[in-house]
Amino acid sequence: MSKRALLVITGAFAYSGGIAASTRLAIRALLDSGYELDIFAFNETPDAANKYAALPGVRYHAGNNAKLGFALMVWWAGLTRRYACAFSDHINVASILAPLAWLRLVRYIVRVHLIEAVAPNPDAQGRLGLRAAWRIHASEFARAEVRKAFPDLQIEVVPLALDPDTHFDLPTLPPTQMNLQAVAGQERALRERVVLLVGRMAAGEQYKGQDVLIRSLPLILERCPDAQLVLAGHGDDYPRLLALAHSLPAAAQERVFMPGYVSADQLETLYRTCAVFAMPSRGEGFGLVYLEAMRWAKPCVASRADAAQFIVEHEQTGLLVDDPQDEREVAAALLRLLTDPALAQAYGQAGYERARRLYSFDQFRARFIEDLT
Repeated sequence: MSKRALLVITGAFAYSGGIAASTRLAIRALLDSGYELDIFAFNETPDAANKYAALPGVRYHAGNNAKLGFALMVWWAGLTRRYACAFSDHINVASILAPLAWLRLVRYIVRVHLIEAVAPNPDAQGRLGLRAAWRIHASEFARAEVRKAFPDLQIEVVPLALDPDTHFDLPTLPPTQMNLQAVAGQERALRERVVLLVGRMAAGEQYKGQDVLIRSLPLILERCPDAQLVLAGHGDDYPRLLALAHSLPAAAQERVFMPGYVSADQLETLYRTCAVFAMPSRGEGFGLVYLEAMRWAKPCVASRADAAQFIVEHEQTGLLVDDPQDEREVAAALLRLLTDPALAQAYGQAGYERARRLYSFDQFRARFIEDLT
């Protein structure tokens, strides 16, 4: 007899951020372990139905951002079907499962990411989603931060992983030449000293460090005049960041590239081309994007202010800065790697080995499924 799981999620395909990526990991882990899934997604785009339909053993229900209707759908499913377990990717959405948990109809795992569960959050809904959970999963950093406000909560450390289809075979071909339009307007080829950041540009989450990288570029160019900065990503904070880039001296504007959304093929080329991956963030709950860079054997510049300190090993796989908002400290770290290719290559290779050793999908699946029993 097949096992069936109930998933009540924000969405696995609507957005390209870490929450959606971690939810896809949970879905794949359950499917690979023989579960059939009823997935209720609160905030997916209409075309996501086709992506869920392609997954065997999945029944998908769209929430369409209607809170009451969404809750009623979930409650009806919980009352009329038997589930071996349930999972939610957000504490506020998980609150819908709380009545079913009280009635002992389901027991659920909720994944805590970070910003939704630390001051000024969580709100009453979020606290309910936390308190009624059977298991709480988080990164090591997120667990420590959440337990400052909720010291009695039992939170399991379940590190995330690279995409299950990731292969750890580094390409032997040289980087493909790529041309991008600089913010100054000209199209230019990317060269050898590219600093890359891949991340969402959200006005409500201005912590990833695009702005400090823009401000640090003139300092970098003083010693490394052929450096280039690529900020890949999109969102409602793009205009602010573009205006900041346009405020740089003309010579620096010629070396900043903000292509917005990039395809998977373009992203692969960017990773292969870049010399350093840099995201001096101060609010990452895990930081899957560092693993992506490490999978391409790229050294990382990150910060000690958030979860990156648990992924990027200082002086081993990259460099950690103490103050991610200090452009001088960030510039100094980047210059160490841009002006010492041998060091950058050594850190990148060590990062590749670390990602392969600790962050494979098989390791995530084993840890995730272990908590269901």
